[in-house]
Parts: sequence; structure tokens; C-alpha cells
Amino acid sequence: MSQAIPALDHLDSALSTADVRRAHAEMREACPVVHSDRHGGFAFLTRYEDIRGALTDTAAFSSADGVHIPADPARPPVPALEFDEPEHTEWRKVLDGPLTPRAVRAFEPVITEVADLLIDEFASDGEADLADRLTEPLPAIVIGRMIGLSQPEAVRARGLAAALFAATGSEDFPARFAEFSEHTERWLADRRENPRDDMLTEMASGVVRGKRIDAAGATGLLLAYIVGGHHSTGSALGGLIRHVLTVPGLRDELLADRSGLPRVIEESLRLTTPLQLFARTLRCPVRVGDEELAEGGRVLLDLAAANRDPREFDAPEVFDRRRARNRHLSFGAGPHVCQGQHLARAELRITVGRLLDRLPDLRLAGEPVESGLVGGSLMTHFALPVAFTAEQAA
Repeated sequence: MSQAIPALDHLDSALSTADVRRAHAEMREACPVVHSDRHGGFAFLTRYEDIRGALTDTAAFSSADGVHIPADPARPPVPALEFDEPEHTEWRKVLDGPLTPRAVRAFEPVITEVADLLIDEFASDGEADLADRLTEPLPAIVIGRMIGLSQPEAVRARGLAAALFAATGSEDFPARFAEFSEHTERWLADRRENPRDDMLTEMASGVVRGKRIDAAGATGLLLAYIVGGHHSTGSALGGLIRHVLTVPGLRDELLADRSGLPRVIEESLRLTTPLQLFARTLRCPVRVGDEELAEGGRVLLDLAAANRDPREFDAPEVFDRRRARNRHLSFGAGPHVCQGQHLARAELRITVGRLLDRLPDLRLAGEPVESGLVGGSLMTHFALPVAFTAEQAA
């Protein structure tokens, strides 16, 4: 049976990184199910096998009521994240075009260009806050370029997305969503008048890959791309750089041989877990451990707790650069597995590679500042100060 232990309040922005991680571990080790009476009442699931099971059992665990607790009635559902079948598969086909492995490989020169342009801005300074100068802006600019935004438009979209996500669950959310929707309509109106060979123009036509979309659908698509492709990858990139610079010998190992970088990326994703909590609604009674959860109940899947579950991972709190069996859930699992995972991995690999190529003695120059939970789900770096030998102007 579930135990009466304090449940994490995921919308308490005053909680520190340590507070949140301690709560993840305490809930996971206390019981398979931990109940909360906050935000309308729901149950936390925190153990790896239970969460993987919930992610793959889409008949019992529905996403159609929204993946946040409380739900955000002021905005349309995000494709394909907040749809069940058959709409879920329809939306995934719409979203998938620029996100397939083949499309991402073709886009890698643009990722490299964006990374180098951002590094150019601080490489001659000898120091920088990489959270502000690189990890936060790069993913938004990349995804903006991918769907057809110019560099200035992508930078503007980044700010709108950041404000919208941070307002999740707050009274400020409707105003931030209205602002995002207004800018979406401006971008689409511009493409109607000035069509180009890009996804924004396709969205402006009202038909994307054979699916008709209205204004709400267009806003939802941009939310899926810009919000979904921005914060999580920025968090993952900050976590990866921090691990490269703090795990003993790791930076120098990667400088000598990049072949180990893919496993380093997966281990960093496991420990970082950028977006940590996703809600589901039960479409039938479900047994978890010794407890039966009732139909209609809301549950919050704690991916961060699952990614450090000792039942699945040996020495789960340790960064193991050679971990062979790493079935982390940072991209989810099952039919709703993150469509942007190939793009995210490419951004991580390319950006860290360019940093090591250009600034090989990169090192921390102060204590990184990590957030608690932003928007009820995201954990990221607010500051990542580094120093290095300055590049000489050509």
C-alpha cells in the first residue's frame, strides 16, 4: 500500500535541485505509488518498470487530458504529445518530416554553423557563461531554422517559448500563451504573403503533409517544435557539458578520442533528465504494486526518479561513461517516445565536439547554478561559468 510520505509539489519553484532530487528518491524508495492532494489530486509513479509500463500502455494511460498537472485549459493540446489514437499517429506523421534520422543528418551542417556562430561571440573573451551564451539559445535557434524562421525570428521565438514554459501552472499562463499565439499568426501571415520552401509556409497553407490544420493546430505545432525542441535540449546540453568538465579525466579522454561520446551522451541524459514529469489519465482501473488506481484518476510519471532507480541501474547515482545497458527514459518510451531525440542527440554531439575542437582547455570557472523545477517539469542550468584560453582573431 502507498505510504503517507510527503509528496513533491512539482510547482513549488522555491525548491532547490537537491530538494527535488531528494524527493524523487524518497518517494521512489518508500512505495510504488505516492498520493498527492495538491492540484486536484493525483498519484506519483516513480519506479522504472512501472513508468516504462505506463508509457507503453497507451490504452490504459491516456495523454489526451494533457501531460501537465494541473491541465492548461487556455491552450490547445500539443501535437502529438497530448493526443491518443488515431489522432496521435496522424500528428506524428505531420511532425516527423524534419525530425527523421535522415533529415537530421542532412541538417547537421546548419547545427554546426549555429554552434560556431554562438561560440564566435565569446571565444576571444577567455570566459563565458555557457548557459546564457550557448546551451539555452542554441536549441531554439536550431529548431527555428529547421522550420523556416530566420535567425532573429528564432531568437524571438526562444524568448516567447521560455516565458510561456516558465508560466506553466501559473496565473500568467493565459497572457503568455496569447503572446505566443499572436506571434505565430504573424509568422504565418508573412508566409502567406511571402511563401518560401519551408515548413512555416506549409503550415500557413492550412495543409501539412496531407493533414488540414486550423489556427489552433498551427499554434500547437509551433509549440511542439519550439517549446519541445528548446528547453529539454538546452537542459541536456548544459548537463552534458558539466559532466564533461567535472567527471575526472573525461574531457581529456574525449579530446583524444571521440568514439566514447555517444555513451557519454546517454549517461548524461540519464542523470540530467531534462523534462522530468509527465501526466496521464487512467482509462481503466490499473494495479501498481499492491494498489489499484481507479479509472479517471490522474497520475504523474516521474522519469527522473526512474532514471536513478537502483532496480534498473547499477550504482545509479554514479556517472559511468562506459555503462553498457542504459535504457534511460529521458526521451520517454512507447508510442509517445520523443520525436526530436535524433535532433537532440545530434545537437549534443556536434556542440560538444565544436567546443572541444575550438576551446580544448575549457574548464569550470565557478560553481554552476542548477534550477529546481521550472514550469513543473524542467530542470536546467541557470549558470554554467567556464574559462579557457581565448581564441586569437584571424
